[in-house]
Amino acid sequence: VLHISGSSLDLRSCSTKLETIEAQNALMVEEEATALSAWTVSCLCGSLRLEHVLTLFAGALLEKQIVFVCSNLGILSASVLSLIPVIRPYRWQSLLMPVLPNDMLDFLDAPVPYIVGVQSKNSEVQSKLTNAIVVDISKNQVKSTSMPQLPKQKELLTSLAPYHSKLVGESYLGRKRPIYECTDVQVEAAEGFLEVLRNYLDSLCCNLRSHTITNVQSNDDKVSLLLRDSFIDSYPYCDRPFMKLFVDTQLFSVHTDLALSLYQKD
Repeated sequence: VLHISGSSLDLRSCSTKLETIEAQNALMVEEEATALSAWTVSCLCGSLRLEHVLTLFAGALLEKQIVFVCSNLGILSASVLSLIPVIRPYRWQSLLMPVLPNDMLDFLDAPVPYIVGVQSKNSEVQSKLTNAIVVDISKNQVKSTSMPQLPKQKELLTSLAPYHSKLVGESYLGRKRPIYECTDVQVEAAEGFLEVLRNYLDSLCCNLRSHTITNVQSNDDKVSLLLRDSFIDSYPYCDRPFMKLFVDTQLFSVHTDLALSLYQKD
């Protein structure tokens, strides 16, 4: 059973082959994110300040170009892959490559969203990153383009801080362990960290149904549409700049299309 934006989807209730395929794809994404969650998030939080993690979180939600830089392939891969569980239940819709080969560096010029890792930031790479969020993991630095602030960002920081602190502490204690080996403390803290983010993301669309209209067609099929302007205006004025950009992303559209299809079943 999948839980999406206040609705539940039981795979056994799917009446068409297309619905079954879509539900199975959503379930596979959930399983992938769960498998990656503990060790990748532990690595990310152990390497970066919480403010930097939230910058990446916001950048991924707004489908920005994000480039991680680190000479350690394990840390580099884990950091890139961590954004899969971090933005769950949303799904990254563009290129995600843990390690970008040197012979593919020209891809950094592509005018599309991407999340990639590179081992070094030489002059060639540097010249291609003027519009990207650049994460230097070894230096715990993030260079970001201008972005609107997340809704209720201060409250989110406060809620995440205890879990992030635990992950930072454990990362110092376990530097000789492989990246993929986590202590029980790390697993628990990573799960708590992701639960806060999941609840936060669910809250962004908790009133989605209130801004949806459903038309019943002549063949009794239902078509639901999101009233985007109404949905954006339901947020406090200070949060609207972020939400206006967020609702225009492909990941928001894919997620809400699935949510609207569930509303049609109610």
